[in-house]
Amino acid sequence: MTKEERIDRMRTYVKLHNSSTIQEIADYLGVSHMTVRRDLGTISSSDHMKVIHGGVLYKEDDIETHGSRYDLELAKITMREEKLRIARKAVSLIEQEDIIIIDAGSTGEFIASLLPEDVPLTVICYALNIATIVSTKKNCSLIVTGGYFHQSSKVLESVEGLALFKQNRANKTFITASGVNYELGVTCSNFFERTTKQTALQSASTRILVADSSKFGVVKSGHYADITDFDIIITDSNIKQEEVAPIRKLGNITLYCV
Repeated sequence: MTKEERIDRMRTYVKLHNSSTIQEIADYLGVSHMTVRRDLGTISSSDHMKVIHGGVLYKEDDIETHGSRYDLELAKITMREEKLRIARKAVSLIEQEDIIIIDAGSTGEFIASLLPEDVPLTVICYALNIATIVSTKKNCSLIVTGGYFHQSSKVLESVEGLALFKQNRANKTFITASGVNYELGVTCSNFFERTTKQTALQSASTRILVADSSKFGVVKSGHYADITDFDIIITDSNIKQEEVAPIRKLGNITLYCV
């Protein structure tokens, strides 16, 4: 098998699984760990495979490599009051001794900031800004997945981090979004966040979407869930009636418009 054939098969395998360790690829191809590393060292920056510590991720038109970067600092001042109301409602759902997952993004940061100081909680997160805030809460036990640091979103990304994530379970997960469309689902701007968000959803018994009204009707490139994957949706009172109506008709999702 030539190097080009190995890389092509490698790309197909990683795309199918979204991510893979170096050893999994080596076993699949029947070659050595070092051969995989050498082959990966020759791929261009425009290739859909992204090499991270210990593994490979599949990225498809990753927005961070195409100029229109998500900017957390800008996001924190956009719809700020609405996001704060959403965060307050989200925090009101938290109970003593809960194990919670807080997603990345500006609304996730507001939730972290508003966590009560006197309620014992365990918080699982994968963004540096969330971890920094939670680390100051005296009654919070903190679990942080590590990995490659994305400056624009503060997200930490790695195969090992996902493995750690999968070993833990939560009562509630608070998931953010860049787009919420009834027909096309819930999407994010940064394609690399898809797998982490999906893992967060799979790891919790109660799944809560926190998204301000400007996100509804919007579609971004990275689809990671459908509306029906959530138990609770928290948005603000500016949401349009045509966005609310089909969700209410489902009957099995609790919708808060705060």
